[in-house]
Amino acid sequence: MSEPRACQRPQPRQGGPAPRGFTTVELVVVMLVMGLLAAVAMPRLTDRSVLQERGVQDQLRGLLRTSRQLAVTQQREVCVLLAPNRASAVYTAAGACSPAAPVGGLGGEAELAFNLPPRVVLGGATLVRFNTRGQLVPAADRGITIGSLTLNVSRETGHTP
Repeated sequence: MSEPRACQRPQPRQGGPAPRGFTTVELVVVMLVMGLLAAVAMPRLTDRSVLQERGVQDQLRGLLRTSRQLAVTQQREVCVLLAPNRASAVYTAAGACSPAAPVGGLGGEAELAFNLPPRVVLGGATLVRFNTRGQLVPAADRGITIGSLTLNVSRETGHTP
């Protein structure tokens, strides 16, 4: 009795060995698909501006919290100056925020400040001032934009949610 056709071994071709590998058309199609994926994915992988904006937002939040805490613990008004390429904490002198009176860094650094990376732009408030109770002066909420992100500072508590 003969075996069913599904169980039979394939017979080698009469003209030589069975074809192996991929055809040229298959290889070209795979290369085109990979090229399209690379063209779409590479700009998203190489654009680091969103990551840098988030990093600046975190650094700025920390600078604001530290400045607020210093104002309360030292019973001295502290300002955070926001320039286009730098954020720094300074003390008030004669009722005004003075870049000549920088707040010393907590780790022994000369000042409590950081530089912004290129292509990260700050907008909104250019000055955030804390009184000795940790509240904003003048008493109004502040909004600071960091590229596409926004950081809000509460007027009553000085906190950044």
